[in-house]
Amino acid sequence: MVDSIVIDRMRPTARDLLTAWSALSRRDGVPARADFDPMTVRQILPVVSLIERIDEGEWRMRLAGTEIERRWGRALTGASYTDILAPAAAMSTLCEFEAICRQPCGSWSMRHLELSSGRRVDVETLRLPLRAADGQVSLILSCSGELTGRFLHEADQCREILTVIEQQFLDIGLGIPEWICAPWPTGGPYKKAGR
Repeated sequence: MVDSIVIDRMRPTARDLLTAWSALSRRDGVPARADFDPMTVRQILPVVSLIERIDEGEWRMRLAGTEIERRWGRALTGASYTDILAPAAAMSTLCEFEAICRQPCGSWSMRHLELSSGRRVDVETLRLPLRAADGQVSLILSCSGELTGRFLHEADQCREILTVIEQQFLDIGLGIPEWICAPWPTGGPYKKAGR
């Protein structure tokens, strides 16, 4: 169901997460968090996170891998996304989260980051929906990896996400939203009317 063109563009980290998620049993198209065993992706756990909808428009990092926290130079577990990201990146990211859980669907994107050293890098991110214990689709399983593969070898902390370069929703069997969450040059991210 996920577009093979997107899969072909994915790096090994994203492919590993997609493979593990795809192997889970699903209710109405979405696996339960309880069925996901993190040890099935132990090789990428340092760059895996679990994001949770707390309330309308409020999302928190429920769990963050050690490499993600090292990049940001602080503990992120429990942090609100609006406190982590620059305002423009937060708008785009929260729109993406909402679409992933409401449709439900997956999301694949590339983001441009600025690190504390001044180095700028591109990062691939894959996000997939999960059902919480209450049955609601309110969790997002995510992984991200620097396209150069250097994060695991160089000490350098993320200062901010500058731009979402590309973002595509992935059909997991339930269609994709008509929303557009990546920013446009003439304005911010937006959702199509009626969604």
